[in-house]
Amino acid sequence: MTPEQSFSRWVKIALSIFFVLFIYFVMADNYMPMTPEARIQRYVVPVSARVSGQVSKVDVTNNQQVTVGQRLFELDDSDYVLAVKRSELALSHAKTEQQKALSALAEVKAESHQTALQADEQAREAARIARLHRQGHMSLQQLEQANTKVSLAREANAVSKAKNQEVEQSVLAAGISVEEAQVALDQAQLALARTQVYAESNGRIGNLQLRQGQHANAGQPLMALISDQAWVSADFREKSLRHVAAGTPVDIVFDALPGQVFAGHVTSIDSGVREGQQAADGLLAQPVSSDRWVRDAQRLRTHIALDEDWPPLATGAKATVQLYPIDNPIFYGLAAMQSRVISVLRYLY
Repeated sequence: MTPEQSFSRWVKIALSIFFVLFIYFVMADNYMPMTPEARIQRYVVPVSARVSGQVSKVDVTNNQQVTVGQRLFELDDSDYVLAVKRSELALSHAKTEQQKALSALAEVKAESHQTALQADEQAREAARIARLHRQGHMSLQQLEQANTKVSLAREANAVSKAKNQEVEQSVLAAGISVEEAQVALDQAQLALARTQVYAESNGRIGNLQLRQGQHANAGQPLMALISDQAWVSADFREKSLRHVAAGTPVDIVFDALPGQVFAGHVTSIDSGVREGQQAADGLLAQPVSSDRWVRDAQRLRTHIALDEDWPPLATGAKATVQLYPIDNPIFYGLAAMQSRVISVLRYLY
């Protein structure tokens, strides 16, 4: 074989290999996509006190595992205890004033009832005198005196009724004062309870920025609570997700665990990306200016859950995700081979 023939042969072999690899990568990208742009995600909740005060005790350390209801730290509650006592005294005083108003109301009601009885009695007496006057047994002066007594008794009854309404308003105001004092007491007790801060979910403490004696302001983040609930977020080119839906099986290879392949499934695919969101600022649209013939492909975020126990990996740990969108034994076998090869290569990089 001449050198020219040998060279021509190797060129054909190289072109054939290139063509085969090209076809393989195109098929793989459409029917068994893989991405190294994946990482573990967890909910991270900033922990802060809801009231201000000096930290009197810290019950946790950095990276400590905590459970729901476990106390994290507490603030000096001296001022809040005094506020509760002050509110209790205010409530007691308001209740005393309410009892006084109720007693006054009972007294006024009794007085009103008495004046009403007196007015009725005077009216009956005046009617009797008027009847005797018509018969000539009573003088006109006696009749006028009786009518005057009736008018005075009715006026006294009217005054008593007005006083009764006034006292009823006082009782209503006293009741409102009691409710306000009760609300103030509840608020003071709530503030006192909030001097002790508890974990609201299971997780691990991170970025602890708290020491005894430090002053903590309400709403100031002092530590992070990293939830135990985890998932994998993977970014795929949008054309690679044509055959992917919730429930699509996946293989996951974590960079920190080379040689191991974990099974999972797709839970959801994001419905958009930030670049596709246009702010309603009243300005005209600004088209993207580019002279590139081939632009970067848009990626969509895919959320994945593990079908087995989560390994003890940090939040943000990177991974490679292999999808199985097509129920085909050939594609399935090739995809499984890809994920196993990647898991072995993780020993090298």
